[in-house]
Amino acid sequence: MKSKYFSVMSLLFAMSFTIAQISCAQTPNPQSKTSNPNDTTVTIKVSGITCSGDLTMIAAGVEKMNGVSSCKQVGKMSTSTSFEVKYDPSKLSYAEVVKAIEGTASCDHPDQRPYKVKIKN
Repeated sequence: MKSKYFSVMSLLFAMSFTIAQISCAQTPNPQSKTSNPNDTTVTIKVSGITCSGDLTMIAAGVEKMNGVSSCKQVGKMSTSTSFEVKYDPSKLSYAEVVKAIEGTASCDHPDQRPYKVKIKN
């Protein structure tokens, strides 16, 4: 009986140790976009924001574009929120970035495109 108990406990310990090793294993970071020395950084003011989901959708959509190295919210969320966009002008234009922002669907109403852009001075 003691040997059966010892065997079960040893097996549980080994499984726990294995699970701990797997969960603590380092995973490689996904390939992050690197900025190009020729990148242009613009601050774009976007109106029509109604929730934090809008901010996430806009930033994610812009960051997916070829030539964009980053798109980050600047300041607090409001109905008009600014984004700092860093992009390579040899791969896409400012107008294409604006078109992507204004073409982003609303998180509350996916059939609507409520965002309007104005460059921040």
